[in-house]
Amino acid sequence: MAEAAVAKGKLTVAEFLAFEGEPEVRYELVDGEILPLAGPLDAHGTIVGNSSGLIDQRLGEKPPCRAVVGGGVAIDAHDWFVADLVVTCAPPEGQREIREPILIVEVLSASTADRDLGRKLQRYIRLPSVQEIWLVDSGERWVQVWRRAGEAWIVTLPLSGSASFRSEVLGGAEIDLDRLYRNSGL
Repeated sequence: MAEAAVAKGKLTVAEFLAFEGEPEVRYELVDGEILPLAGPLDAHGTIVGNSSGLIDQRLGEKPPCRAVVGGGVAIDAHDWFVADLVVTCAPPEGQREIREPILIVEVLSASTADRDLGRKLQRYIRLPSVQEIWLVDSGERWVQVWRRAGEAWIVTLPLSGSASFRSEVLGGAEIDLDRLYRNSGL
């Protein structure tokens, strides 16, 4: 079904979700085009794991709130992004899409930074449920936090070293870069 749609032009999210692709390869739909995602490097995976653990700890016992690693987010009719980590408080319904994301964490790597900082970020901030976005570099200690403030976004200066930041989504918890980057080699 998706193969026929490719021949006629842009794929929709529904057609993309019917696409099976190659086993063990993750894909995104960007402007109606299927793009394979490169597998994460060691530091990238460690940072995602650290972020997930920190977020899970801060969420505590607040079901159905949870962090989903590699969660799919439908942006519009022709865009489906896979975020490194997505937090939602919508009840799980056994579907591929993470509904009502409130926090998105993108771990930047050399091969994804341009897309993550460009198209993906600009699309994430348009989603009304998203309240916070963490951009975490996997090549050096560099974190930028985007926080919704009504109709505007407040953006931190890039944080580095052993800095920390407050996460309003996580109840004002202080997030230490030392914990985000623990055992990553950075």
